[in-house]
Amino acid sequence: MKEMICPYSWDCGKRFEPKELSKFDYNFLQSAVEKKMTFMIIHCPNCSREFKFDTVQWEADEFGHSNPNEPKKKVKKTTKQLTAVLNKAKIEIPLPYFEYLTSNEFKPHFSVFSDEEDFILYDLHELCEKVNVDGNLYLTISQLKGFANTMLEVIGEDSQKFQYKELSDGLTIGYENTRILYIDDRDHRSLRIFHPDGGDIEETGITLDEIVNRKK
Repeated sequence: MKEMICPYSWDCGKRFEPKELSKFDYNFLQSAVEKKMTFMIIHCPNCSREFKFDTVQWEADEFGHSNPNEPKKKVKKTTKQLTAVLNKAKIEIPLPYFEYLTSNEFKPHFSVFSDEEDFILYDLHELCEKVNVDGNLYLTISQLKGFANTMLEVIGEDSQKFQYKELSDGLTIGYENTRILYIDDRDHRSLRIFHPDGGDIEETGITLDEIVNRKK
């Protein structure tokens, strides 16, 4: 019989002769070869882990063990589950924009200023992910609360305090480099930009309608 290769390549992957298997596995393999079995479970003589083996193709495959160094794929939540996340956080996305986010019309790139780089709009899943702002976790959509809290701790002027209290309730929808594009909570339509590096707030002169109606 030909040599075999352990399928766990990340920390074993060694080649070995069938006779190096345990007596039980070797006898099992001989029987499986005679019966032309395409599925059997045996143990690597080097790392001792179980693996699948196809005696027809003479191929080994993993069984019950995965590479711990590979990042696990995130399972995306359904729209219903994401809506529950928003409801629990008491966050209400303006209905026209929510419908846009959950439609096939959603496009991530949006030009705010014609002579500057496009902003990237977060999709609904990204808006419901948690981000760290100054040591505290917030949903991406409500991350301005974190920035506003920090600014309120370091400023002294009353006028600025009022401005940052308003910022705290803004809903983040996108970004460009470090700039944050958000929905103004005062009318739930106007779009403004927050600059975390300096604490400035910039008017854009545009509304959510210009995002939602781009293809209409």
